Amino acid sequence: MRKKSRKITALGLSVCLIAGLLGGCGSGSKEQTTTEQAAESSEAESVQETKEAAESAPVQEEGNGEAVSFRYEWWGGNATHEAYTNLHATYTEANPGVTIEPEYSSFDGYQEKLMTQLAGGTVADLFHIDAPWMPELATRGDYFVDLRQQDILNVGDLDEGVLEQFCTFDGKLLAVPMGLQCLCMIVNRDAAEKYGIEIDGQMTWDEIFAASEKLHAQNPDAYFIMGDHGHLLVTVYAMLKQMTGTQVFNDDYTIAFTKEQLLQVYEWVQKAYECGTYEPLGDADLYYGSATPNPKWVNGECIAVLCWNSEFAGYSTLIAEDCGLGSADIVPYPVIEGAKQGSADIRPTYLVGISKDTQNLDAALSYLEWQLNSAEAAEILGSVRAVPSTPTQQQAAVEAGVLDEAVTKALNDAYANMAEKENEVTKNSEAMAAFTDEVSKVAYGMATPEEAVESTFEVLTEVLERVKAE
Repeated sequence: MRKKSRKITALGLSVCLIAGLLGGCGSGSKEQTTTEQAAESSEAESVQETKEAAESAPVQEEGNGEAVSFRYEWWGGNATHEAYTNLHATYTEANPGVTIEPEYSSFDGYQEKLMTQLAGGTVADLFHIDAPWMPELATRGDYFVDLRQQDILNVGDLDEGVLEQFCTFDGKLLAVPMGLQCLCMIVNRDAAEKYGIEIDGQMTWDEIFAASEKLHAQNPDAYFIMGDHGHLLVTVYAMLKQMTGTQVFNDDYTIAFTKEQLLQVYEWVQKAYECGTYEPLGDADLYYGSATPNPKWVNGECIAVLCWNSEFAGYSTLIAEDCGLGSADIVPYPVIEGAKQGSADIRPTYLVGISKDTQNLDAALSYLEWQLNSAEAAEILGSVRAVPSTPTQQQAAVEAGVLDEAVTKALNDAYANMAEKENEVTKNSEAMAAFTDEVSKVAYGMATPEEAVESTFEVLTEVLERVKAE
């Protein structure tokens, strides 16, 4: 039986979706690990303290007597902050003429702050960017150094396909990927075994339904998938793309799927909440971005979570430390029968760009080169950026024991199961916000699949036409 869920307003869902899907490390949702989410509230309070400390830090001098100082800006949780603090300290200790001024915050509000800084000419010398933001930033103004033209920075070991898809605009390399991640399914092997559920690799949605019914019959409080509204919309997008073999929205701002196809997906959503595939949405959303982990995962009452492989360390640590189940694994993202494209999205964890207004370009480039290509930097950063972008750093991180081999394997497997890269219309935040409200109506039982199909087409058509006209 399905529990009565707490209803969330459409406006609240829209705001959460934009933050969740455009974040790093998520359409699937937030591209942040579970441990990072848990630390965000306390970290946001310490942003001002960090800035004040940076401003009061003594400026060291190079051998020629000239001080070199630059600002470095990023978002993240406690794990990311600690890693970058150690990274900066290691670099400045080896380069005593350099001072790095850190500027960090939580993910919430980071995009708005970055765009304001870029427009006002106050952005840091080096700064982190979530990949979906790049097309808009590239067209808003001339903000970036062309990294292709800089001899100090070696980009030869980076995947050219990734550079072309996410970092290159009008022939200019505006940023570099510091890590790569893929959509996947993280599973609790011990919990699955407890309920007699076999997970040998990639599952179809029909197989997940069958497993969910078996699980829920044994324990009505247990569910196969733990997922909030962000995870749910990513799944809906994935299913539609697998059905059509193309985008969710066309380049001309029209809907790329039919009403019949959307009805199939909405019927799946309805069934998923009725048969125990998904934890009730209202319950799951209580832990969206929360400092408290979802107890269903911690207690082994959810078998799997659909997310980015960059989140593996956080999820595996929770079950290992809190309940001793300790056997998390990664399998490919689920697929429909007869899919017309793969199920795995691959994208950078985050990008790093250099402001064209920097006064210390060579110093900034030297630091970026070390962070991007050195084994030492890979060992320090560990898994906070998922899989390092270069083979040398991947090997160094695994050998140092700071990156789980399951994370790198998931990425390698994903290359053989790739989904088509999403176009800019499909990633439009207004369209995603509208879509999540419509999907949620089905999840909450507020509309039948048939009713939701009609309202979804009406709402999305209006939003897409408005966005096209802007």
